[in-house]
Amino acid sequence: MAAQWLLEAERQMDEAAIYTIHGFCQRMLANNAFESGVLFEQVLIQDEYELKKRVCADFWRRHCYPLSYEVASAVNEIWTGPEQLLYEIQPYLQGEIPEIQGVALDTEQESVEQRHQTVINAINKVKERWREHHHEVESWISASGVDKRSYSSRNLPKWIEEITIWASIVETNSYLLPDCLVRFSQQTLNEKASKGPAPEHILFTEIEVLCKQSLTLRDVILANAIPEIRQGIENEKIRRGEMGFDDLLTRLDKALRREGGDLLAQAIRQRYPVAMIDEFQDTDPQQYRIFNAIYHDYEDSGLLFIGDPKQAIYAFRGADIFTYIQARQQTSHHYTLNTNWRSAPGMVSAVNKLFSRSNAPFLFTHIPFIEVSSAEKNQNMAFVYHNKPVAPFNFWLVDGDSISTGNYEQVMATQCAVQIRDWLSAGAQDQACLVRHGKKISVTSSDIMVLVRSRREALLIRDALNLLSIQSVFLSNRESVFETNEAKDLLWLLQAVVTPEKERVLRASLASALFGFSAKQIDELNLDEQRWNRYVEQFADYFLLWQKRGVLPMLRKVMIDNHIAENLLASVDGERRLTDIMHIGELLQETALLLDSEHGLIRWLAQQISHPDAQSESQQMRLESDRNLVRICTIHKSKGLEYPIVCLPFACNYQEQKGALYHDREKFHAKLDIFNQPESLRLADEERLAEDLRLLYVALTRSEFCCYVGVAPLVKGNRRKSGLTDLHKNALGYLLQHGKEGDSELLHQSINELLDDNIKVTTLEDVSLHRYQPILLPEVKLEAAVFKRKIQDNWRITSYSGLTYQHSNRGFQYENGDIEALVQSIAPGLDTDAKGEKAVGETQATSIHHFPRGAVAGTFLHELLEVLDFSQPIDEVWMQEQLSAQGFDQKWAALLVEWMETLFHTPLNAQGLCLADIPQNQQLDELQFYIPIEKEMSAAKLTTLINRYDPLSAQCSALQFQQVQGMLKGFIDLVFLWEGKYYVVDYKSNWLGESSEDYTQEAMANAMMDHRYDLQYQLYTLALHRFLQQRIPDYDYKRHFGGIYYLFLRGIDAKHPGNGVYAFLPKEDFVLALDALFKGEDITSNSETTSEKKV
Repeated sequence: MAAQWLLEAERQMDEAAIYTIHGFCQRMLANNAFESGVLFEQVLIQDEYELKKRVCADFWRRHCYPLSYEVASAVNEIWTGPEQLLYEIQPYLQGEIPEIQGVALDTEQESVEQRHQTVINAINKVKERWREHHHEVESWISASGVDKRSYSSRNLPKWIEEITIWASIVETNSYLLPDCLVRFSQQTLNEKASKGPAPEHILFTEIEVLCKQSLTLRDVILANAIPEIRQGIENEKIRRGEMGFDDLLTRLDKALRREGGDLLAQAIRQRYPVAMIDEFQDTDPQQYRIFNAIYHDYEDSGLLFIGDPKQAIYAFRGADIFTYIQARQQTSHHYTLNTNWRSAPGMVSAVNKLFSRSNAPFLFTHIPFIEVSSAEKNQNMAFVYHNKPVAPFNFWLVDGDSISTGNYEQVMATQCAVQIRDWLSAGAQDQACLVRHGKKISVTSSDIMVLVRSRREALLIRDALNLLSIQSVFLSNRESVFETNEAKDLLWLLQAVVTPEKERVLRASLASALFGFSAKQIDELNLDEQRWNRYVEQFADYFLLWQKRGVLPMLRKVMIDNHIAENLLASVDGERRLTDIMHIGELLQETALLLDSEHGLIRWLAQQISHPDAQSESQQMRLESDRNLVRICTIHKSKGLEYPIVCLPFACNYQEQKGALYHDREKFHAKLDIFNQPESLRLADEERLAEDLRLLYVALTRSEFCCYVGVAPLVKGNRRKSGLTDLHKNALGYLLQHGKEGDSELLHQSINELLDDNIKVTTLEDVSLHRYQPILLPEVKLEAAVFKRKIQDNWRITSYSGLTYQHSNRGFQYENGDIEALVQSIAPGLDTDAKGEKAVGETQATSIHHFPRGAVAGTFLHELLEVLDFSQPIDEVWMQEQLSAQGFDQKWAALLVEWMETLFHTPLNAQGLCLADIPQNQQLDELQFYIPIEKEMSAAKLTTLINRYDPLSAQCSALQFQQVQGMLKGFIDLVFLWEGKYYVVDYKSNWLGESSEDYTQEAMANAMMDHRYDLQYQLYTLALHRFLQQRIPDYDYKRHFGGIYYLFLRGIDAKHPGNGVYAFLPKEDFVLALDALFKGEDITSNSETTSEKKV
C-alpha cells in the first residue's frame, strides 16, 4: 500500500505546489486577504536600500542636527554621516530585532547630551586629580612593590609626562585617553605588584573607573536608532502601499498570531494539508514560527523539515542555525541519509576522519557529525597524475614556526597556481586524468575549482594564475561595474570628448589605460602642436557622433579608431576589462535616454563611481567568458554544486568577530550587546567559529575526486615571540588541534595523526614560476559548410492589405505595381482607403465634399483625429497651422473646424453615443497589434470561414493570396470604452458623392465590399478580442465587446442620422472560429450562417 501511495505521488508531482517560503507567504496573504488583514493591492519592492537610506537620513537630521558643536564632534568621530550609521545597523533592520543588551529602551533613557556631559565630567575629574598629584606619582610607584621592569626608569617618566600634557588641557573636546593611562589604574598596579604591596590612592581608583567606563555615545544612539529606523521604514512602506520581501513573512506571522489567526491557519491547512520545507537549516525564527503555527499538533496535517545543519552557512542573510536546533528538539521523528553520491570513496573517508577527531566538530552538540559512506557507483573514481593515483585529501603545509596572514596568502596563492599549471601541462599530454567508470578523461581548466571566502582572496588567486599565463574566471563577482578602473577611464574619456579644447582633460584621457599613453608619449605630444591638434579635432568629431547617434556608437568608434579592444585582449585580464567597458557603455546608452544632455550623463557617471550600488543587478559585473577556464568561486555560492578537483588555498584564514551579536544558549534568542562586553564577544566569536566549521564542511564536500587544502602555523598580530599560533581560532585548526592553542609542533603532530592512504601532506618548498604553455594543436583548415536544406520562405509578416491582394511571386507579397499593400505595412498612418480614386486638388472651400481627396488628404484627416480632444473646442488658428504644415490652403480651416465638431457631436447609434461623450482616459489611439499565424493558412480556408459567418463577405469575390505563416500586423484607429463595452473605430475618408445623402447604408456596404473592409474589421475584432482576453481577468466576448464602427468622414451629418456610420457586431462563434484558424486548429464544418447584427 505504501509503495502504491509513493507511486501515485510520483505521478502527480507536476501538480504539487512548489514555492519559495517568501512566495508561499505572498500567495497565502493574497488568497486570504480578509483573514490576514492586508491590503488587496500592494507593490512588492525588490530593493529597500534607498528607502533605508532616506529613513536613516531623516533620523540623523532629527537627532544629530540639533546637537551642540561639541556633541556633534563626538558623534562625528563614530560616524561621519547617516551612510556610515546605516552600514553599521543594516544587519539589524531585517528579520526579527535582536534583544539589545545594556540599555533600557524606554522614555527614561539617557539622552545623547546627558551621556556626553557624563563622559566629559568623568574625564575632567581624572584630569583635575592628576594635575593635583602628578608630581607624586613617580615616587609612589618607585617606593611600591610593583615590578620595576614593567615601570622602568626609562618608560615611567615618559608616561607621566604624556598624561600630564593631556591633563593640562582644561577644556576637554575629545573622549580619547592616553594609551598609557591604563597603566596607572589601581587594578593594573595590583596585577604588577609582584614584590610587595601596590601603591593605593584615590587617583588610581578614579583612573580605573574611567578606563572601565563607556566613553562613547555609540550605545545611546544605536539603542534609539535601531528600533526607530526599523519603525520608520515600516511606516513609510505602509504609507506608500509597499512591501519588501521580508514583510511577506512579517505580515503572515502577525496575522497568524493575532485574534482570528486560527481561522487563517485552518484555511491554509485545508488548501495544503502537507508541507515539505527543503534547506530548512537556512530558515529563521519567523519562518519556523509561521509553519509551526499552521501545522503543529494537528493530526490531519503533516510538516516535514529537510535540511543538513552542517551546511547552514547563510547567517549573513538572516539564516539562523539555532532555529533548526530548536525545531529538531521539538520534533519527534528524525531520519538521516547516510550515502554520499558525489565523491570518491577516499574523499568521503578523509572527510569522515577529519570531522571525527572532535567530540563536537561543529561546536554545538545539537549538530552531530554522522559518518557517511560513498555510493557504489563511485567506487572506481580516481585522479591519476603521472600514472600514479593521487590521494583524495592533500595538505599544503608551510614549514616553520609561524607565518603572518599576508605571507600565508602569498605563499598559498603561488603554490595553488603552480600546482594548477603542472596539472594542466600534464593533462595536455594525457598525464593527468580523471578516471570514472573505467574511462580516462584528461584534466582541463574547467575541471579545477578554487574556493575562496571573498573577492579579495579571489583576486589573489587570479593574480597568481595571471603571473603564470593561466586564464581564470571568478564566478561570484557581485561587485558594481562602477567600482572598476574602467569606469574612471570612461569618465575621463567622456569629459575629453565634450571639452577637447581643455588640454588637461584631454591629456588625462590619453594617459588612461584606454589609450595607454606613457609619460614620454604625452611629453612628445605636448611638443608636437600639429599632432595635438589632430587629437583635438578627432575628439570633437567623437562629440558630434555622440550627439547624432548616441554615446554607445561613439564609444565603439573610439575603440575601433584606437584599436582599444585588440590592445586590451593582448593583456592577461583583457577580457575582463573589455567586458566592463562594454557593460558600462550599455548602461550609459540606456541612461542617456532619460537625461537631457551630454553633461548630465557625465554627472550621472561620476555619481555612480562615487556611490556604486552593488545591490543593483544591472550594475553587477558580468561573466567575461564561459570558455574552458580555471574557475574561482566563493564557498557560499558553491553550495549544492560539485567539482572534480577542489583547491582551498586559504583554509586557515578567518575574521575575528567584531560585533557582539549572539544567541543565548538556553532559549536561542538573538541578543545584541552594543557595549561589546568580553563575554558577549566570546559567545559571538564562538558562533563565528561554528559557522566557519560549517563552511569548511561545505567546501570539502564539493570535491568529486580530490581536494588540496592550505595549512600553516598562522599568527595574527605580534604574537610570534610566544611561539603559539592562532590556528585554533579557525575551523581547520580547531579540528586539527582539538580546539587547543599550540605551536607549530602541535600542528605537525596533528597532521601526522591523520595521514593514511587517503590523506597526504606536502611540505612547501621553493617553486619554479615558469609560465604555462598550452600545447598548440595543428591548424585546422576551415571551409564553409554547403547548405542543402530547403528554405521555408512562407514565413513572413503580412497585413490586411497583404491578404487582400493577389500574390503569385513566392517569397515576396507585392507585385505588378500593386505597392499600396507594401506602403500600408511600412507606413500604417498613410491613408490608402481611396484606392482607384484620383487625387483632387484645391477647389472652392464651400463644402466638406470638396475637400481634397486621395491618400495625402486622408492621412491628414487621420492625424487630426489622433491628436484632437473630442470634448474640447477646436482653435481655428491651430487648424490653419496644421493645414499649412501639410501643404493645404488655410481657407479650409473654418470648414474643417465645423466638420470635426459635427463629427464629434453626431450620435453614432440610437442610444445617443457621441465621440465627444467619451473621456480621453477611455480612448486608445493607433493600437498596434501582431497576430501569430501559427500554421500555414490558405486563402481558401479564410474565404470559406468568413463567407460562412459574414453576409457582407459572402457577396465578395474569393480572397487570393499566397499561403502564409508568420505574423499579421495592423493598427486600429481608435478603441474606446462605453458603458462597460469596448468598441473598434476606423476612419474612412473615401469620397462616395457630393452630399451626405450619398453615404447611405447600401452605398457604404458597396464601398466596404469594394475595398474588402469586411476582412479588415474581422481582423480588428480578433485583435481586440485577444487583447481583452489578456487584460481582463473574467473576460467574456458578449459582455465586454461592443462592436465596430466604420466612420465615413465625408458622409456624417447631424441632419441625416445614420449616414456615414457603418456599424456591425460579429458573432462570438465567428470570432472563436477565426481565432482557432489563426492558431492552426481544425475548424468544424458548421454550416450555420450568422446574419449581420447592427450595433
